[in-house]
Amino acid sequence: MAPENSIRFSSINIEGDKHLKEAAAFLCAFNPEVVCFQELNESSVSFFEKILGMKGCFVPMSRHLALPKKIHTAFGVGIFSNLPLSAAHFEYYYGGTGELPTLKIGDEATVWRPLLFGTVEKEGISYTIAVTHFTRTPDGNADEKQRTDMKKLLGFLGRMPGFILCGDFNAPRGGEIFSMLAEKYQDNIPREYLSSLDPTLHKLKDGKQLMVDGLFMTTGYQAHEVKLTEGVSDHKAVTALISKRE
Repeated sequence: MAPENSIRFSSINIEGDKHLKEAAAFLCAFNPEVVCFQELNESSVSFFEKILGMKGCFVPMSRHLALPKKIHTAFGVGIFSNLPLSAAHFEYYYGGTGELPTLKIGDEATVWRPLLFGTVEKEGISYTIAVTHFTRTPDGNADEKQRTDMKKLLGFLGRMPGFILCGDFNAPRGGEIFSMLAEKYQDNIPREYLSSLDPTLHKLKDGKQLMVDGLFMTTGYQAHEVKLTEGVSDHKAVTALISKRE
């Protein structure tokens, strides 16, 4: 059973504006205190702040043509909370200098890769939350860019005293890249979940099982009631109750 002072947490790869209605309905029903997004359009920040009654922090990764208005907008990662949020900061483990690139599908040089983190407080207890959307490969197999970026990401994480890390890691559980995180930090996605891709909404509809979304923690935290829910976006929504260990 989760302690009473646990925080209600969710993480979703929202796929831009394609599933705003479904994601908003899901989050309003779950009633989280902290939400982390990947592939969040900057133009959607105010929408989620209003509908969830939260304040959000956003860091861009690239620019793309957003539907239905067909205007270029930045997309990236975000942390939203209705709890006091402080010490928000970010580091790019790839890119981050010069003009924000415009996305070219299949060209990883056009996507910056940030780690965004901040601290929320509930009943005098602080929780450090981090979110990222990791480097992609075409087939899910590790390549040298993923290895280089993961080493840099692990370097950033190694300087943090304790945290909750979530995101789309674009690398399947059990593989080389995912294991680099799982060897250092607790992997909290229950083993009965074989894939975090939505079987209906994701473009990969061949039945392939890929657990690429993660919820990792250092030893000072523990997760309760971790669930993956379909029908929210092209990736399943991750939800959990998270507490500090006594």
